[in-house]
Amino acid sequence: MRARYIPTAEIDEKIKRAYSRQRSGDRNALRAVRGDIGWSKSAVVRRGAELCVTRAKERPWCAAEEDILERFGYLTAAGVQRKLMRAGFQRSRAAVQLKTTRLRIKRNLDGYSACALAMAFGVDAHKVCAWIRRGLLQAERRHTAYSPERDTWWIPISSVRRFIMRAPEEIDLSRVEK
Repeated sequence: MRARYIPTAEIDEKIKRAYSRQRSGDRNALRAVRGDIGWSKSAVVRRGAELCVTRAKERPWCAAEEDILERFGYLTAAGVQRKLMRAGFQRSRAAVQLKTTRLRIKRNLDGYSACALAMAFGVDAHKVCAWIRRGLLQAERRHTAYSPERDTWWIPISSVRRFIMRAPEEIDLSRVEK
């Protein structure tokens, strides 16, 4: 540390209390202690690490949490976080995003939402829904919290391939995303 940030027993105690308050949910605790002692953010964080009071690693993920993550992996981190909360688990958005990346959940989805497929084909989402209603494109509901008519569609890649082979006249190749 620079000579400007000379720790004393009183300053160390304030930093320890701030980290304790932060763990209890006070998101402004470190900002308040920075203003109180006149240190920069990096100096407070560095001293907290030296005092071994920085945030501890989150507990390991249990199988039930991972199942929820795999089942709702197509949602945003905030959406998965809400699903976890409803099931009685508490994870930060950053933790959800990190675990999604580590488990390669997004890569395992192997398909498209109706809106994503519409963007890829250069058509309106209503057109994709019409193909589904007419039976040209096989899709399944995602069973989100929406009402059944407003629920989102999930279209596996195999269904998209089959649709392209069986109904090529429905697709305007000049509009397809390249």
